[in-house]
Amino acid sequence: MASVPHPTPEVLSLVSPGSLSPLRIFISLLVLLVFLLVALFSPKSPKKGPKGARTLLLVGPLASGKTALFSKVLYGAAPPTHTSIKENEAVVKARWEEATAPVAAEKGDLKLEDDSSAAAVSHALTTPLHLVDTPGHPRLRARSLAHFLPAADGVVFTIDGQTGLSGKSVRDAAEHLHLLLSLLSLLPPSHPAPPVLILLTKSDLLSSTSSSTSSPSPAASKPKSLTLTLDRARQSLAREMERRRLASTSSSTLAGAGARLEGLEAIPASASSASLVQTILGAFGLGSKSTLGGGGGETAVVGLPEDEAEVFDKGEAFAFEGSFEWSKLEEMGVKVEWAVASVKAREGTKKWWEWVEGL
Repeated sequence: MASVPHPTPEVLSLVSPGSLSPLRIFISLLVLLVFLLVALFSPKSPKKGPKGARTLLLVGPLASGKTALFSKVLYGAAPPTHTSIKENEAVVKARWEEATAPVAAEKGDLKLEDDSSAAAVSHALTTPLHLVDTPGHPRLRARSLAHFLPAADGVVFTIDGQTGLSGKSVRDAAEHLHLLLSLLSLLPPSHPAPPVLILLTKSDLLSSTSSSTSSPSPAASKPKSLTLTLDRARQSLAREMERRRLASTSSSTLAGAGARLEGLEAIPASASSASLVQTILGAFGLGSKSTLGGGGGETAVVGLPEDEAEVFDKGEAFAFEGSFEWSKLEEMGVKVEWAVASVKAREGTKKWWEWVEGL
């Protein structure tokens, strides 16, 4: 019996065999790989709070009290914290306060609270607060600030009021502040720099130490001890900033490179991988960009450098004549104020809230 021939399909291939050259296949796969990298690893825009919310950044060196302050403002309490390797974000819609006067022992100008007798109540804020706690690690801070700073309505720079005003601690604080001021100088003229509050944290420990060593009358030494502490902080930080100003004018290599190498083992592999992907995307012009305006309005897109060495190279934190002085920052458009705070003392965040409500 003769076999029946199979019918030949009359549909022609859309791609001719001759067009599938190895070079075209390679280019197609390369384009596909780039799109996959963009889809999976491209930086997202910062989260925005509700329409009309003010964006506030908590900035400062490691162990300066940023995360504890973040928890105190958000929850009304400050549980034990650990070093952050990524941003903490929240929308604060209420202000926590003690409802009843707790049993307290006065120390300095603050009253240390007894949690067993104090009750916390919240009062709704007129304007919500988009609060961002940025990491203080030298290998993470530049990326985080470049991502969130263009949308900030205010910046709180924290310093440990007890241990952060001498030695390596004050040098670290000056380096971090130098980075912040350099990034602020790179913002476009159409977007004024947000005001900066330099906040001395852990003031309950500070005031207890000063009251026990300076005066037999704690009540008489309350205002004086804090005034002296703030003056000392201004002078100590100004001296370190002047050293960095002189170093930046005499050499293009700043101490930031060494700080980034310090503690390298503390960064997880995922963070290093993300930095590598950022470098690859940057080669294709796909670096991260931030949107100006924390209130949710559509405004211009600003891209700030994420590499710390590049920030120090391009930024003009010391664009003034003569030695470093705090008053010269305001001439550059950066308004700086000072205050103290404590997450353990009753009304320890009062000055902080007064500054926030004045934004």
